Amino acid sequence: MSVYKCRVCGKYLLDTVHCNKPCIYLMSNSQRKALSHLMSALLRHIPHEVDLELDNEGFVDVSELVKAIKERWRNKHLYRWVNEEHVKAVALLDEKGRFEIRDNKIRAKYGHSVKVNLKYDIDYEVQRLYHGTVKRFLESIFRQGLLPGKRMYVHLTSSIDEALSAGKRKGNDVIILEVNVDCLRNHGYEVYRASSKIYLTRYVPPECLRVVKE
Repeated sequence: MSVYKCRVCGKYLLDTVHCNKPCIYLMSNSQRKALSHLMSALLRHIPHEVDLELDNEGFVDVSELVKAIKERWRNKHLYRWVNEEHVKAVALLDEKGRFEIRDNKIRAKYGHSVKVNLKYDIDYEVQRLYHGTVKRFLESIFRQGLLPGKRMYVHLTSSIDEALSAGKRKGNDVIILEVNVDCLRNHGYEVYRASSKIYLTRYVPPECLRVVKE
């Protein structure tokens, strides 16, 4: 869906009318998705490719992010249109809570392969979480557990639909694994809540996993 801004209250929206007034058009759905993917890459994995310097907690000024994008792709139309409002709208409307804006600075909330010091709250209540994968990885997973790979944490979700979506990015033969979170805790692995649906942990032992959907 296209993104709009309320001309009365300034809220970013996916609706064309707000506060009983027609909203201001900001960007198309395809532009929103493209910018979201680029922001995720730059804030999680490759800030150095556009000379961005993240602080210790992964934050960078919104204006610096916009400047880096526009300078890197200044000879291409793809991102020439991007401004601070586009970046803020993408961050605030993200349904998975991938981004955080604080004092006009922005960061990715999880998923980093670059080293940052993100502080998460430990979750003591969630009982079951899910992880989407594909059949070809199943033997390895039940041999060595879920590993973070190039990321800092293993990503888990409280939503089977989110796990299914994540699995589909790896292939068509999706497997949904259920994680027994009490089992994780009993093995000494803390579980952190990164957003409303995303949870993180350092490792998931095989004995804490079972297949719930093929």
